[in-house]
Amino acid sequence: MSFSDEQERLLRAPRSDLERARRKPESWPDLAFSADRTAEGREIDRGKAARRSVLWALQYDRRPQDLPLLRFLLQQETLFYREIVPWGLASDLTLAGFLVAEHRQPEDLWLHWSAKNISFDTALGYHLYHLLTCGVAAAVDTVRASAHPDRGRILDDITADRHTDAAVEQWLGEQRALYPSDPGEESLSSWAHHAAGRGEREASRLFMTAWAAGEPRTEGTLNTLQHHLAQLGFLTEAVAVQREVIAVSDAPPEATAFNLLTLGRLQRRAGDAASAWRTLEETRNVMPADKRGLRAGLWRHFVKECFLVVTHTPDDATARRRFAVSDEHLRGVPGLWMDGVLDAALAAAEQAGDPPALDRYRTLRQAADREREQDIG
Repeated sequence: MSFSDEQERLLRAPRSDLERARRKPESWPDLAFSADRTAEGREIDRGKAARRSVLWALQYDRRPQDLPLLRFLLQQETLFYREIVPWGLASDLTLAGFLVAEHRQPEDLWLHWSAKNISFDTALGYHLYHLLTCGVAAAVDTVRASAHPDRGRILDDITADRHTDAAVEQWLGEQRALYPSDPGEESLSSWAHHAAGRGEREASRLFMTAWAAGEPRTEGTLNTLQHHLAQLGFLTEAVAVQREVIAVSDAPPEATAFNLLTLGRLQRRAGDAASAWRTLEETRNVMPADKRGLRAGLWRHFVKECFLVVTHTPDDATARRRFAVSDEHLRGVPGLWMDGVLDAALAAAEQAGDPPALDRYRTLRQAADREREQDIG
């Protein structure tokens, strides 16, 4: 099957969802933000997947009559971020904002201002030019005529002496390149993420592997490929790519330690505890001598991974030997309330059958909890 055939297959359901939204505005509540919690207590949005599907289809099929639907989708994305996403900014919000901004309606300025003012990250990442596609002068007139509580702040940001229509047009062109209307112009890496978002693991692997094959085999390219394969659960392939990362990297020792630690983590997740331990032994040789200061985080992650490998070691004698080494690595590492180190240590002590170590780690846990209270209040 060709890439275009696979793209058409993936778009079939989103296009159907969009057609339903166009024919039946009464179905829009199915696309609305709907807060819920999983059994584990994690906050989720029940309408997120359906909304993403329609938004994706709208990227490739833009019509003037879709503006009310686009406004609704942007409002729901804004609500989702405000209620559930305390930091970060992804393409779901920026795509919705761009598609509304393309219609150049001055009254949509307020929707964009709400999206921009959700959090620190959206304030930085949701571009001010979303507000100005109707024209800088028209935007200024709209704000001046309003009684909005943020009227003064917005006017300070959008005055004509700071921004020009030409700059806004240039930004719009950049956004059109980022979110092309032709599916064939979308990068293969973007298709990989679209497929992953729809649970299409094999298709996502196909697209990302093809993308990487067309790029220079740099550490950056390989890191992107490895991370994506690992997220999809293709751990054996991710291990192979991470080995290539290490082979091509000319990073200094601490960065090499991070790359090796990543390899060990992938090997452990792939069920190969023996290889993971050998990699961790190699990692130890390039770890910094000082366990404190800026290097403490690297040491915490290294020690945690050592303990996790112990929990995946079926042979009792081998588990005890590895546990003893891990316990020695732990000594002198600060900030044990961070990064889940003591959770892994306690689990490893259980696996190794070491009651004295369990008692010692429980005492460390109590001290770490007190330290956490002092550090963050």
